[in-house]
Amino acid sequence: MSERTEAPTPRKLQEAREQGQVARSQELNAAASLLVGILLLGGPGRMLVLNLQNSLSEMLSIIPSIPISNPSLADISLSVLLPILPSFGTILFGLLFTGVAVTIAQTGLLWSSKRLTPDLSRLNPIQGLKGLISGRGLFELGKALLKLGIAGWVAYSFLRSNGGALIALGGMDFRAALAQCTTLARSLALRIASVYLILAIGDYAYQKWHYKRSLRMTKEEVKEDLKRSEGDPLLRQRVRSQQRRLARQRMMANVPKADVIITNPTHLAVAVRYQAEIMQAPRVIAKGAYRIADRIVALAKQHHIPIVQNIPLARALYRSVAVDEEISPDLYLAMAEVLAYVYRLRATNRGLPAHSQSSPNRPRVGGNPRARGGSVQEIKREAAY
Repeated sequence: MSERTEAPTPRKLQEAREQGQVARSQELNAAASLLVGILLLGGPGRMLVLNLQNSLSEMLSIIPSIPISNPSLADISLSVLLPILPSFGTILFGLLFTGVAVTIAQTGLLWSSKRLTPDLSRLNPIQGLKGLISGRGLFELGKALLKLGIAGWVAYSFLRSNGGALIALGGMDFRAALAQCTTLARSLALRIASVYLILAIGDYAYQKWHYKRSLRMTKEEVKEDLKRSEGDPLLRQRVRSQQRRLARQRMMANVPKADVIITNPTHLAVAVRYQAEIMQAPRVIAKGAYRIADRIVALAKQHHIPIVQNIPLARALYRSVAVDEEISPDLYLAMAEVLAYVYRLRATNRGLPAHSQSSPNRPRVGGNPRARGGSVQEIKREAAY
């Protein structure tokens, strides 16, 4: 059996996400909510306690002087609740916002109805016991014991360092002792919550690693997944071959429109067209090597298109200019000489086919095209000549 050693593909990760399987740590939500709750108790929570204290004091002072009836009890309850609603709402909204923000930060905007579908297998007690005694269950138990031990150590260290303040509480009046005790309790809670948050971040990193590890794939699964997402490689190769064939057919259909065919003479053939009225520079409309070059030359002969042997220019055009692109400026002068020769040949041989290859009696055209400059105007002057 093949080992699952390959990282999950994007398709595999997307399918798992659609199933509601994402890397998420419940500990991170709990730790963040605990820390924010403790911080809120220092601000809105203090106002909540103060307003509740004032409301209860006022209520206790007026209860003996009012008749007991349903309307009066409703008025008293309303007078108690209204002052504490803003502070209570702030705390509740802060905790709710923290939970939603931490969840979105871990999972993104994820909605999966499949996670809401009831799964009766989760109610099986035997499966539950197996989960408790499995490696995963033992790991979670060890993780819980580790968190408990660290939290206990933090609490012990804090109480040990503040032992004098705790002993001094016995000599204070009730209000001062209560305020001091509240301050110490809040400081201890902040320390424990901060350590808990650090442990929760580590737990999230572990959950993410375990999630990716659980989705590992075999090499065969990766190949099958790529085949499903991108299609059969043989089919893709056949489509690309068909596309190349159609592109070649379109290119060969442009050969009869060429003004000249420049050859290597036997290995390369480049068809060039130039219309001074609508083109800024000559354009390569077809090119090929070996068999394709032979077909270009054969078509040129059938349509009486001049064929000029110019090895340096043919190589330069074949290597540097794509089909349906204009030639580069450093080839202008060499191309202008070829076009001027072709136009003079046509003027000399009016009515005669001008498709024979270069011969000793034909003037040699061009030299090294890279050593020549030129411009579009020079091409037009050569063509006009």
